[in-house]
Amino acid sequence: MQGLGYKEVVEYIQGNVSYEEMVEKIKKETRRYAKRQLTWFRKYENITWINGQDDIDKNIDIIINNYKN
Repeated sequence: MQGLGYKEVVEYIQGNVSYEEMVEKIKKETRRYAKRQLTWFRKYENITWINGQDDIDKNIDIIINNYKN
């Protein structure tokens, strides 16, 4: 099993860790995965970063304008 959280849930079901430990391990591994993704993407100069918190129309405009250029 390679998906995030599967290994930790199995450990919990088998009684090897507590619920709280499982949750903390999942959070930790998720942060590590996100950090690896950012590291990988940063080496590409032609990536346009958008803010997922911004208005959807603003992000669509950024994507369209980037594509046209």
